[in-house]
Amino acid sequence: MKIRALILAVALAGSLAACGQQQNPAGSDTPASQAAREFDLQVEIGRYDVMLGQVNSLTADRPGAGPVDDNHPRELARELRETVWQYNITRSRLCARGLFTEVACGPAYEPVWIAEPADAAPTMEEIQTRADAVGVETQRLWTAVCEDARTRETDEQERALVCPME
Repeated sequence: MKIRALILAVALAGSLAACGQQQNPAGSDTPASQAAREFDLQVEIGRYDVMLGQVNSLTADRPGAGPVDDNHPRELARELRETVWQYNITRSRLCARGLFTEVACGPAYEPVWIAEPADAAPTMEEIQTRADAVGVETQRLWTAVCEDARTRETDEQERALVCPME
C-alpha cells in the first residue's frame, strides 16, 4: 500500500510540474507573475536589511566584546572603509531618487584597499593618504548637496547655517 501511494504521489507531482510548464513556458512571464516575483524579491531584500539591523542591535552592548582603541591604525583603517561604504550607499540612494545625478550616479568609489581584511593595519602615512582621497570624493558630493540646499533657503541667516563645518 505504501509503495502504491508513493508511486501515485510521484506521478501526481510529475503531472502537476508538466502542467505548470505548459501554462507558463520558460521565458513567457505574465505581467502578474513578474510583479509577484519582484514583490517577493523586495520582501527578501527587506528581510536581509532587518536581519542586519537585528545583528547590530543584539551586539551593540554584548558582554565579552573587547575594548576598541579608536586611534590604532587597524581601527582607523576600518573606520575609513566604513566611511567609503556609507559614501557609496548615500550616492546610490540619491541616484535612485534622481538627485544630484552628476555626482551620485557614477560607478561606486572602490579604492584598492576597500577589500582589505578587517585586521589590516596600514601605516599612519598610508591612512592619511587614503583619508585625503576619501575627503576629495566626499567633498564633491557634500558641496553639490549643500550648494543646492543654500539656493533653496530664502532666509539669509538660515542660509548661513546650511552645512556648517567647524
